[in-house]
Amino acid sequence: MPEVLWDISLRFILFWGIWLLAPLLVDVSAAVNCFWGLYVHSKREKQDPPLSCELHQPFITVIVPVYNSEKTLFKCLESIYMQNYPKEKIQIICVNNGSQDNSFEVFQRFQFAHPEINTLWISLNRPSKSIALNAGIYSAQGTYIINVDSDAWLDEEALMKVARTFEEDSTLAAATGYIRVDKELGKGFSFMDIINYCEVVEYMLAFNIGRRYQDIKNTLFTLSGAFSAFRRDVLMQSFMYQERTVSEDTDLTFQIKKVSPQKKYRVGAILDSVAYVEPVKSLASLYAQRARWQRGEIETVAIHSAGSKGPALKLWDYIGRMFLTDHTLALTRLTWTFLIFFLYFLGYALQTVFFFIAILFFCYFLLDALSLLVYYRASPEDFKKDVKKIWWIVFLVPFFRYLVYWFRLAGIILVLTEAKSWRVENPVAQLKDVFREYHLSLKTLFTSPGKSKISKGGKRVVN
Repeated sequence: MPEVLWDISLRFILFWGIWLLAPLLVDVSAAVNCFWGLYVHSKREKQDPPLSCELHQPFITVIVPVYNSEKTLFKCLESIYMQNYPKEKIQIICVNNGSQDNSFEVFQRFQFAHPEINTLWISLNRPSKSIALNAGIYSAQGTYIINVDSDAWLDEEALMKVARTFEEDSTLAAATGYIRVDKELGKGFSFMDIINYCEVVEYMLAFNIGRRYQDIKNTLFTLSGAFSAFRRDVLMQSFMYQERTVSEDTDLTFQIKKVSPQKKYRVGAILDSVAYVEPVKSLASLYAQRARWQRGEIETVAIHSAGSKGPALKLWDYIGRMFLTDHTLALTRLTWTFLIFFLYFLGYALQTVFFFIAILFFCYFLLDALSLLVYYRASPEDFKKDVKKIWWIVFLVPFFRYLVYWFRLAGIILVLTEAKSWRVENPVAQLKDVFREYHLSLKTLFTSPGKSKISKGGKRVVN
């Protein structure tokens, strides 16, 4: 009897364990690998003496691409002016790419208020963030070039910390800053407030754990378009920003890695240099953002693996692992999502199915809670206060990640079916457009004179 019970229990565990393995394997293994890497590095940091050298304050150019940015541009420029860095060592270049609002008047107001800082306005006649950034790069005079989106604003120590890091680390060619979502925490509890709180936690973990690990391992995948810094001489060796993908920042990241002679330089992260961005305003904007990110990732990997020698994507290479997680296994998760409920129609008790869904949720909750705890222990006091205000959101983050998964899945579909575009509509709007076009085509078919009509016998007659 005990042997029979053991046999049944083992089969039960193996069967449901395989179901849980599909969605959990990559996420849990990646998290464990990341935590272990950070732990080993923290041990080495305690042994290695800190870098020490007298800081040289080089000339810095900050490029701000502008497109219909009248509502946020002044705040962005003011944050650059308020930097704890010599004003005479800062150049600000605003590159207008087809704005149709009062962005130039906002720039003039800033220039009039602060005539002592070096500012330049360049105007292009069509929308293109890539071309705008390139125009700014060609006009830049700084040793280091920093790109800041016009709807982002910098912490007052951001430029100083960028300059210090580049001066102390001669191997650093380019680096992403730390992006934080500027959301007042714990005040509102609407649906979008909940989405924004999840977004805040997602960015916290992505930069403080994910980017930190990538910086240690020299496997950074994307230089954030909202806030990134470059050595000008290395940047000029690349093809700079191009329009061949919807994720020009990821494309440039790969280019810089390729142009680095004999791996002399690396691409990293400066996580004590902070830029703030606005939270998403709606589910439609969240969908557009995540679908574009996913699409840009696939397009960039396809471009840069096309000319590589040997297998295009190696599973042991970080690019291959990321592509496996975000693309190939995304389809496995899709299958799992629908098949787990199909088990009910095969005779499994509904309570049993929901019980293992609950276990799956608990595993993801445990993973996010552990990640947040790691982040909390390593954070300064002001960050800890933010975490305390919304600690309860960790129970909802797994649902947010699942929602984002569907949006990213849409990005995979878009890269296969549509021409590249920076603008991605939400799926509801797209569906409405389909029905509207279908209705108009039917209306034209049946009512337009001189086109066609339907006879009583059901045959179409062309006039």
